[in-house]
Amino acid sequence: MPAPRRHRPRPSTASGLFQVLSWPRPGGVIVSLAGAALVFSAALNFAPVKADPWTTFFEEWTTTNAASASVQPPATPTAGSGAPAPATASASPAQPDATPTAAAATSAQPVAGAGADSAIQGLAAAGTTGVGDPALLDIGNAASPLVLVNKQRPLVPADFAPSDLVTPAVQSGSAEPMLLRAEAAAELERMFTDAAAEGVSISLKSSYRSYDTQFSVYNGYVATKGVAAADTTSARPGYSEHQSGLAVDIGDANAGTACDFNSCFADTAAAQWVAEHGADYGYIVRYQPGQEPMTGYLPEPWHLRFVGPAVAKEMAVRGYHSYEEFLDISGAPDY
Repeated sequence: MPAPRRHRPRPSTASGLFQVLSWPRPGGVIVSLAGAALVFSAALNFAPVKADPWTTFFEEWTTTNAASASVQPPATPTAGSGAPAPATASASPAQPDATPTAAAATSAQPVAGAGADSAIQGLAAAGTTGVGDPALLDIGNAASPLVLVNKQRPLVPADFAPSDLVTPAVQSGSAEPMLLRAEAAAELERMFTDAAAEGVSISLKSSYRSYDTQFSVYNGYVATKGVAAADTTSARPGYSEHQSGLAVDIGDANAGTACDFNSCFADTAAAQWVAEHGADYGYIVRYQPGQEPMTGYLPEPWHLRFVGPAVAKEMAVRGYHSYEEFLDISGAPDY
């Protein structure tokens, strides 16, 4: 007797559809792929847009470096190029500041005692005074080649004596000992040698004088001329440029001695040569005609003062006739 046939329930529409679309049936595979596509598309729509790397770099550079004028952002890439355009010279990275040197520090220091707007301050700002020691950038420092000595500005201390006096190897026209500060002596030797090469024979008549020597010289003038007249031609002790070791009196060995320490010396070859070339060696004709209200002395074409080549040349180029004017200091006609 055959077994009775079991009756299977008819599947519902929902369960049938589920079986058709289930993995790994073909319909299920199609549905899975479609769903993945939808998810990926949604992710693209909601993901943040990645900025262009050059735009991001520029924005960051602007925020952090806008205050620096020396730094430039990289050049913007050209259209269709995969690399940035070549940078120009202005686009080079900023270099670190160099470590300040002693010379740089000196160049920024003004010359103490000189006028704020004086010509010498321009040299100081550029670091071209020729004075390397900041302590010597002071016209009141007796040891400085820039020291100003006149009837209102004595040497301090009054009996100051330079520590580096030497005897210059030049032709002497006097029996007195010849001494100068080392730098002034070296330049004087060069000047005499160069003048001789052009047929001009300069002789040295006077150089450094101590306080005691100047005391004797000044009082000798007082004894013969009186105080008023003496003060126009000779400095009182402590007020003499000769005591600084930076001043000389010269003569012309080819012209004889008739015009030594006289106004006619201005007509000699030696006087004219140093007036034209002295600045190249750091020397100025200190007491010039018409400058009595500034210097306090009658013209002395034989009296030279060492201030260093940089200062002397600047005075010559700019047409200054007295050291007081160059320093923007009031005149000193009297004590």
